[in-house]
Amino acid sequence: MKIRIIFTIAVLSVISILAFPTQKVFAIDSASLQSKGLTLSPLRREMNITPGTSLDGKLTVTNSTDKPMVVDMAAEEFSVINQQYDYVFTADSNVTKWVTFNPSGVNLKAGESKKIAYTVGVPMTAGPGGLYISLFASTSVGNLDGGANSQQRVASLLYITVASDVLGDTTQAGHVISLTSPWLVSGKTIWSVALQNAGITHYRSNYEVKINNLFGSEVASSQGSALILPGTVRLVSDTLPLPQWPGVYKIVYSIGLGDTPAVTETRYMLYMPPLATVVAVAIITALFLAPWRRLFKK
Repeated sequence: MKIRIIFTIAVLSVISILAFPTQKVFAIDSASLQSKGLTLSPLRREMNITPGTSLDGKLTVTNSTDKPMVVDMAAEEFSVINQQYDYVFTADSNVTKWVTFNPSGVNLKAGESKKIAYTVGVPMTAGPGGLYISLFASTSVGNLDGGANSQQRVASLLYITVASDVLGDTTQAGHVISLTSPWLVSGKTIWSVALQNAGITHYRSNYEVKINNLFGSEVASSQGSALILPGTVRLVSDTLPLPQWPGVYKIVYSIGLGDTPAVTETRYMLYMPPLATVVAVAIITALFLAPWRRLFKK
């Protein structure tokens, strides 16, 4: 009788922990529910251009508040400083002089949107490679809590490749530095890969993750992409696709590397969702306690 009680308590404890995990409660700041203020689109653009030529584009600025605003335009060069790709902006750069706006500022009524044209003119002296410019729209949002005047800035990023047959080819030399793949999975899980670009311009890494059973049949998959800037290493992470049933599976990663041939990596995982884990623990517990039950019956 005592053994049955212990067994029941053990199983119920495991079920309560795995089936009903601790819930996190997050407070919602009321400010996040207010108006977005100034918005800018598109968020990014990739362009190829040769020295001595120019390209035109248009941005849309929108006042999403209930008050009028004055919007000013500016260009800054940007780069990244770590594998998480934190951005650094430089206003004092020769590259930003390539950009002109027409007009350079607008007045927006509440809820109004307007188009702003821009031109990127590349001088004849520009060398081949990647150049990266942020087009900023900014507006004053007044004094906050009696402090200094504050500004809201939103950006549209330009990824420019300067290419020239005379000056030489641009290169996108991608390499996989490391791949982190989970081996024991019970629910939503993240995988990651560190990608290097040893070339002189950016490349877009298109990747695909396939989950195959041990017979080779595909049971789940996902795709994604990430821009890798020259001379950097970027840590790219994504959610691992999950199969429907527990078991041992093969994970096949296919990762694009620009001019370098794509890399295929294979890993294995044991997928044990919470319910399957509960059943497995219950069976193991029952097998462990079975000899003791027979002993007590004697």
